[in-house]
Amino acid sequence: MPPRRPAPDLSDPAEFAARVKLRSPRWQGPALLAGLALFCLVYSMVPGDSTLPLSADGRRLVLLLLAGAFAVAAATVLWWDLRTRAGAYRRAHADFLDCGTVAQGYLTSLDVGHEEYRPAWVLIDSRVPDEQAARLYAAFDTWIDAVLADPKLRRRVVIWFRTGGETVPSESVFGADATGGFLVGPQLRGHWKLLLPTAGGKWKVHPVLSADPSGEPVPTLGSGA
Repeated sequence: MPPRRPAPDLSDPAEFAARVKLRSPRWQGPALLAGLALFCLVYSMVPGDSTLPLSADGRRLVLLLLAGAFAVAAATVLWWDLRTRAGAYRRAHADFLDCGTVAQGYLTSLDVGHEEYRPAWVLIDSRVPDEQAARLYAAFDTWIDAVLADPKLRRRVVIWFRTGGETVPSESVFGADATGGFLVGPQLRGHWKLLLPTAGGKWKVHPVLSADPSGEPVPTLGSGA
């Protein structure tokens, strides 16, 4: 098992807000919707197109209505985010202090993507002792190699992930003594993950941005053989 690192301290609300990715960047959604609005507006001025089975005036009207709808949607999404983002981070930080945790992420060689390579991840709670972490790492490493060696089992696991597989605690795979680990679907690349409880008693994973602008290497678990 690669050497473990000290987990980032997210107890400070400002540090939590700066490093935890709960949502996409504020302008991402509005910018996409505004781009669609602009596209429809420009496209409405292009004559002689037969994509829509309408008259020239009807086609122009439909595209202008779509442009207006996308523009309104962009403004609405931005307004909603401005009103709710700070509260969402406050609630998430309170949940983290109450019963959340930071886990060390390990990229695996188990590809669960459809049209592109998208590996599954193993997460190990940063609070578990080194001996338990090493046992979890070895257990997942052996299990992933066994899955990769069995085409039928691998296909079943991949299908399960593609149909919305949940975050699976390690004790569900290896037994009651194997607490502190998780098997999860594809994640943004990064060394640390935040685990927050959900209303259904499960876990939701959020990336923790690295303090090192050069990026942190992520160990790969499983030989891929």
